[in-house]
Amino acid sequence: MDEGAFGRAAQERAIAEVEVEMARLCELLAEGLAMGVDGGREMVGGAMSEFLVEFFGLVRAEGPRPGVREVITLPLLVHGAETGAPGPAMPVAVLHLLWWASARHLDDLTSAGAPAPAGAAAGGRVLTALAVGGQLPGRLIAGMPVGAAVRAALADELSRAWVDAVDGRLRVLAERAPNATCESVLRGYEGRTGAPYAMAAASAARLAGADDHRVAGWRAYGRAFGVLCRLADDRRDLVSGRHEGLAAGTATHLLVHLLAGLPPARRREALALHASARHSASARAEMAAWMLDEEVAESHAASVAPLAGRAHGLLDMLGGDPGCVRELHRAVEGTVGHLPGLPLAAA
Repeated sequence: MDEGAFGRAAQERAIAEVEVEMARLCELLAEGLAMGVDGGREMVGGAMSEFLVEFFGLVRAEGPRPGVREVITLPLLVHGAETGAPGPAMPVAVLHLLWWASARHLDDLTSAGAPAPAGAAAGGRVLTALAVGGQLPGRLIAGMPVGAAVRAALADELSRAWVDAVDGRLRVLAERAPNATCESVLRGYEGRTGAPYAMAAASAARLAGADDHRVAGWRAYGRAFGVLCRLADDRRDLVSGRHEGLAAGTATHLLVHLLAGLPPARRREALALHASARHSASARAEMAAWMLDEEVAESHAASVAPLAGRAHGLLDMLGGDPGCVRELHRAVEGTVGHLPGLPLAAA
């Protein structure tokens, strides 16, 4: 496989194919849930279509949101690294996208800073998220033309991801900035974001016929890559001015790193500002400026550089099809590019 065989153009085609498959699966689920009642079927199908478009921005004129490309292409590239053919992992790419559509929607509903819908509106959104994240992946796995052992392994990877991610999300919800450490935050990230990427990579390897040792290696790579994606998302949230993490009072890794480097008086000042940021736009802007300070960014980059080195190192150890492995290295570098001060080359 040459270097350009799964380049940007091929990835765009893969994303378009995944969108078509998502629409087909939503139609099937709508039919099943509504039990043939036209009004109910329209409601379910419409709710899911609105849900997926709202979250992922799957509108061709705008292109997919940041991160969607990685969600879709990661399992394709892992399968390609194992076999030279990315295409057969398309069902895993769809499964991964469905997982994120559901999990991030539930994330929004449980976020401390999000407006809480009430009554039927809240119930409808929760049920839609559960259908998208639970029933559609189950249907997809059940319908795959693979042996029973592979099907069971894929279901196990999906279950593992949900359990680990829920644990990570609960850690994030419970952790408060004054008591958090960089290590405890990373443990939460390993579940919240690392687990689904680990699932996608390991599932693609399972589908490719990899042995348990290589599957474990790909799972570790996916987890490391997912943590880097979470770190990049934290910074994008600040740079964009959305400040969703500050509004939710989240103890992000960057925030905790900043606090750890401050003398006691400045730390107390920063904690008071962070508490005010939940209710004040001006406090959020001031807190963001502290966190985006050039010196803070550089020291933070140095603290997380080993995570990028680990992802690159796992790829070097696993090897495989050169073109796909290069693209996986580039995925790490593209994510690291959102964290100023981190080296872009493999360690």
